[in-house]
Amino acid sequence: MEFKSPLSQRIIISFVLLTTVVSGLFGLGITLTIHFVEESLVSEELRRDLVQVLKSHPSESSLELDDTTLFFASNRPLPDYLQPVPPGFTEVVLDRQAYYVYRLVDGETSFYLVRNQTQFEQRETQLVMIVLAGFLLSILFSFLLGRFLVNKVIAPVRRLTHQVRDREKLLTGTPPLSPDYVNDEVGALAKAFDTTIVLLQQALRRETLFTSDVSHELRTPLMIINSSCDLLIEKNSLDDYARQRVGMISKAAREIQELVEAFLALARDRDTNLITASLAEVVQAGLPTWQQQSAEKGLTFTLQNPAEAAPGAFPAILLRTVLNNLIRNAIHHTAQGEISLCLTANGFELRDSGTGIAADEKLRVFQPFYRGEAPHQNSLGLGLSLVQRICEREHWTITLEDNLPHGCLFTVALG
Repeated sequence: MEFKSPLSQRIIISFVLLTTVVSGLFGLGITLTIHFVEESLVSEELRRDLVQVLKSHPSESSLELDDTTLFFASNRPLPDYLQPVPPGFTEVVLDRQAYYVYRLVDGETSFYLVRNQTQFEQRETQLVMIVLAGFLLSILFSFLLGRFLVNKVIAPVRRLTHQVRDREKLLTGTPPLSPDYVNDEVGALAKAFDTTIVLLQQALRRETLFTSDVSHELRTPLMIINSSCDLLIEKNSLDDYARQRVGMISKAAREIQELVEAFLALARDRDTNLITASLAEVVQAGLPTWQQQSAEKGLTFTLQNPAEAAPGAFPAILLRTVLNNLIRNAIHHTAQGEISLCLTANGFELRDSGTGIAADEKLRVFQPFYRGEAPHQNSLGLGLSLVQRICEREHWTITLEDNLPHGCLFTVALG
């Protein structure tokens, strides 16, 4: 069975349960011992006293031996409470009075020795109440002691938790955790954290250097490809087919260059200064390209509420990458109709009239390399994943809904 309560609570509960079982068994043992000793000793004492009375007063059928002891014989009328008493020792309680009765059978005659034990029973009751009070106090004390010990025992674990959670452990140059702890289980855990954090630091450093180096080194050959394509297109020696193919190469190179810039920006620190622009400026710069790409597929691209664009400046390359990937995705998955970009005071909304996305796919479309049930032949399944990563980095919010009667609605809130 897996317990979901905090470790401190489980320790306290275990401590209290252990104390409850031990003190409960101890109290029960005391109570049973008292009753056993009481019955054994009193029974033997009453039997001896009864035999002595029979020897001393063989002809008496009713005697008051002292203030607490009476003697009866069955050859005379007996008190009602003695009628059902079996042979041997019996404890009888009448109202608030308690009696010990010993019955001895001799032929057809029974002899009874009755002793008033009210005070003894009261003391016994007091003793049982003391045992019960001690039982309850032991549980309370175990709870308080358990909390005190838990605070002492769990304190190093809590301190380690805060250290791992709060400080910038993924930054290089931070001191290790293990020297602050003794060589026990918590110290071993701190050493394991140190080892894991070092491995994470190395992995993150390798990933950052790889992304930065690759992005940086690809920029030059991509610029050469773009300039070469532009020069070829300007020459009149190319036929229409070759010109179209060169245009496709140039377009793909520009898209790769845009992705390289986005990846390079993601690899940098969030505090790194990036060129900023307003939402309206980014949209106006990309509008001709989006309209051309839509027209090539027979779609209509419309821009709504350009004057309502969200104020403020945003990282231009990241905002442009988000818009380009969302619009490119809408164009790929829309066979006919229109694509509408609506600017709002908080961001923008992008609607398309495509086939839409099934409910079970809406969360998966943002996963890397997920291409859907009917993927586009030129899609790698990275566009929406990149969009989400950028939004998370900039603390933007992206949501996906149905665009009734059909299609998708992507809403991006900037800030």
